[in-house]
Amino acid sequence: MGPGPALDLAMLYPFPPTVGSSSPWGPIQHLTPLGPDAVAVSTASHGGIRVSLTALARIPEPLQATAYSGAGWFEEDCDWAIPYLALGLDAFEPDAARAAEVWAAAVHTVRRYHPQHAATLGADGDPKGRPHG
Repeated sequence: MGPGPALDLAMLYPFPPTVGSSSPWGPIQHLTPLGPDAVAVSTASHGGIRVSLTALARIPEPLQATAYSGAGWFEEDCDWAIPYLALGLDAFEPDAARAAEVWAAAVHTVRRYHPQHAATLGADGDPKGRPHG
């Protein structure tokens, strides 16, 4: 028996991805590193966040896959905030103002699309309450 569908799929998309490599949304056109275990990817039509298998294991199991995301890929509309909050990716933003802005957006996204997991991700308090800097 194999390692499972998520691991099998992850093996098709090595980490870290590179420009021109495949993603669930097509060939990657742009990459933005978000620390050692995550990268934001964009394609001609969509994008999201790709995390390493090590980082994926640190995300609470019920949030590792959704209807739109899986195998370490989190789409940019509803699910990007899951790894962003779970892995503390705001720590890798270029400055405190950007970190606070994106963290607040992630809290808003989780509350809207994954309200049942807001507390798990620390998104149940004041969205402006996270200290940065």
